[in-house]
Amino acid sequence: MNRHKHPKHPSRAGNESIVYEYFRLIKSKDINGVLNLFTDDAIIYEPFSNIDGGLKGKGSIRPFLDVVMAATDDMRHEIEFEKTQDANKEDDQAVAALVTFERGGKTQARYIFELTSRQEQYDYTDVGKKIQILHIEYIK
Repeated sequence: MNRHKHPKHPSRAGNESIVYEYFRLIKSKDINGVLNLFTDDAIIYEPFSNIDGGLKGKGSIRPFLDVVMAATDDMRHEIEFEKTQDANKEDDQAVAALVTFERGGKTQARYIFELTSRQEQYDYTDVGKKIQILHIEYIK
């Protein structure tokens, strides 16, 4: 079940679809599909690797996503969208989601997806925007 904290906004609706697709691909363990959502020079800031400046580029991101897929196997998740700082802008390029994972106990994490409109030539699975930066913060 997915809950929304704000009314639908045209650009946010498209941004939210990337979030849903990210988690769908993680759940189905489609590493190439997930990587396709990112720009080639994307950065993930996450609390586990302790790498200054985040994980840069798909080559650094891939091993992290492999671990994410293994760690979240058989976990249920619920996505609740939150307002970003520029949530009232029509050209909003970010979407924030509070995600609750559950397998026995519950864990929450805040994901902030910063998007860009770059499109890869000859990429027929492109969703129109790519993830440029992903911030992941575990709350509890």
